[in-house]
Amino acid sequence: MPGVQPSPPTPAVTSLRGVAAGRGCEFCGLRPRCLPAGLEGEHLAGFARAMPRARRLRAGEHLFRVGDPFESLFAVSRGCLKSYAVDAEGREHVLNFYFPGELAGADAIYPEQHMANAIALEDSVVCVLSYRTLGQLAVVTPELQQQLLRLVSRDLFSMATIAGDFTAEERLAAFLVMVSARLRGSGDAPTRLDLAMSRQDIASYLRLATETVSRILARFQRNGLLKADRRRILLIDPAGLYEIAACMNPYARCAEDRRPRHVRPFRSA
Repeated sequence: MPGVQPSPPTPAVTSLRGVAAGRGCEFCGLRPRCLPAGLEGEHLAGFARAMPRARRLRAGEHLFRVGDPFESLFAVSRGCLKSYAVDAEGREHVLNFYFPGELAGADAIYPEQHMANAIALEDSVVCVLSYRTLGQLAVVTPELQQQLLRLVSRDLFSMATIAGDFTAEERLAAFLVMVSARLRGSGDAPTRLDLAMSRQDIASYLRLATETVSRILARFQRNGLLKADRRRILLIDPAGLYEIAACMNPYARCAEDRRPRHVRPFRSA
């Protein structure tokens, strides 16, 4: 692409077993939310043998840059990443955040090159998943194919939701509820959020001014919804935040008997 600077050499990847406490997919606590969800027995063992290699990223290190060829998907194992683009005026626009168990890089499948940059917001580990090998495995493993589509669909759903015409309060409340839900393990959503992203990053993602984000956080705090201390946010009344954000959640507009079974309302821990 014109104007794209050549990327530095990609660091060598290491075996997943040498990174994540010496364990692979079979013992990973993120498996129910990641690509191997639903795989058992030989299918799981085969995926673990053929697919994941892990790469460490220091805070501030890029995973990929605009113009890099697309070869792999990246499952976040630890930490947090953001994807962003820079316009002709030099302004940065945050496109998405990626938390443990989520896939980065899927938007490059069609153009076959990355159209955004991805950077670690804190020390992170990602599992590098060869797209070619993943496609071969998905052909013979329907569960893997279905989970890949679910993860890509979730990413599209998140981006489509934030694109609507909503107030600043609704956007920020939805962001906090969304982060808590995406950090959820097998239980309820956490109420203490230690955010890796800055308020400037949050504002860019929500298409708001940084001052607006700070002002609304202060208002939410005065109203007893949360307590904010720099990047640590305690959700005191998560149900209240969920109510503010409900207009951005299409499932909240569904009749209760038609709501998908896997969608649970926000509950405090």
